[in-house]
Amino acid sequence: MPVVDKDVMVKSNDGQKNFNLYVVHTNDVHGRIEEGDGVGYAKLATLVNMGRSVTNKNLLLDAGDVSHGTLLTNLFEGETSGVLLDMLGYDAVVPGNHDFNYGQERLIAAAKFAEQYTDLRVLAANVLNEKGEMVFQPYQLYYFDGFTVGVIGATSPDTETKTHPKNVQGLSFMSDAAVYGAQALVDEVRKRADYVIVLAHLGLDTDGSYGVTSKFVAENLKGIDLIVDGHSHTVLENGLRVGDTLIVSAGEYMKSVGVVEIAVRNGKASGEYAFLVPASEVKDPSTSELARWAGIKEIAADPAVTAYIESQKKALASITSEVVAYTAVKLDGARENVRTKPTNLGNMIAAAMVDATGADAALTNGGGIRASINAGNVTRGDIITVLPFNNTVVVVEVTGQDLYDALEWGYSRLPESNGGFPQTSNMTIVYSRFSDPGNRIKRLLINGKTVDRNATYKLATNDFMAAGGDGYTMLDRPIVMYGRGLDEVLTDYMVKNNKK
Repeated sequence: MPVVDKDVMVKSNDGQKNFNLYVVHTNDVHGRIEEGDGVGYAKLATLVNMGRSVTNKNLLLDAGDVSHGTLLTNLFEGETSGVLLDMLGYDAVVPGNHDFNYGQERLIAAAKFAEQYTDLRVLAANVLNEKGEMVFQPYQLYYFDGFTVGVIGATSPDTETKTHPKNVQGLSFMSDAAVYGAQALVDEVRKRADYVIVLAHLGLDTDGSYGVTSKFVAENLKGIDLIVDGHSHTVLENGLRVGDTLIVSAGEYMKSVGVVEIAVRNGKASGEYAFLVPASEVKDPSTSELARWAGIKEIAADPAVTAYIESQKKALASITSEVVAYTAVKLDGARENVRTKPTNLGNMIAAAMVDATGADAALTNGGGIRASINAGNVTRGDIITVLPFNNTVVVVEVTGQDLYDALEWGYSRLPESNGGFPQTSNMTIVYSRFSDPGNRIKRLLINGKTVDRNATYKLATNDFMAAGGDGYTMLDRPIVMYGRGLDEVLTDYMVKNNKK
């Protein structure tokens, strides 16, 4: 064994001075663990094992937002994703904002469990507690035949508002210590490593509260060779070069898997080449030039990973049959009703959104409500059937005029059915369906007070509508808070308010 510090992980010690090191990376998987539009973990495992059979010079990294987004992750509070990261032999993951959705205690405990029982490391140098202490391990060093790679974790400061505030209470992401100590930390790692990677959940969008992007980091910190990025779901086919730093990102939902080939010559990195492996080429290797060159005709799903996913699906089926709430009356989610008028189910969903976020009012699209709930006991499966789209509750800041415009749009097609018809809470809407579209909303009140068109209000909606979905372009405003899944929010509200 080589003589290295105790905190350095030895990945290979073959005495080679010239080799290629491969960094395989994913980001923003958001719980899409099965093959669909994306590769899925079962086939990713096969790909990774193929690579490891050829060379032991590799790292497998995830740039965050991995553990929340579908029922197979949400209903197990992220455990499914954690197990799969371990099964595939991931080396490191940085927490994304949605990885805090189950609460900081859950995430911190998972990180400690991983450190104690696996080789997976959860890295984030800028997340500090109220005492100014790092909550997660800041970086990890990896040794490859005398060539050392340092991986530093960085979580988006916008996590403060892009998960529920309660999930990060007492934590800081942009403290003076983190900001002014950033270059010193990179310098520390640089002294111990030949190549420095920042595993970042920062993204390239500039609309965040702090404006900290991976590009900003590359421009302002010296000594970073590679940033493996997530958060903005950006697809960088061959990476983005910013000064001496290469930024890579593989989009979302494992629709592509990223690879960076680093040429190591005489113990030094002499260059990098970044590329993406799209899911379409994994499904049909004949479309891949690389697969044809390697003689790969099929990429099968890994049996062990498949078996684990199937076991989780069985457990999920058991969970969805669980009775979680009760309703004394039928809750109306009929298509012809939720798309033309307020219903008791639509009002309840919107009320649940206000209750979960503390927003001034809520608005959700009737087309997102897909079924009614009969009177009596309510199962998780019933709620999932009503809200099957894995939408997340978000809060946007809008003006009173934006609210008028949104409601004018939502009421514009009456009496025709419209998937964008607004189901609301805390709003009193006076309208005339006989007036011309665009002039139907006569008066609007929130909590009994007339809406000031020039004032600013916090509106709870779903992430689809906040992106301008169903034509609600006026709601495409900066998101000030990310909440939980809409189905989770409705479940909690029914448990809290509906008693037998």
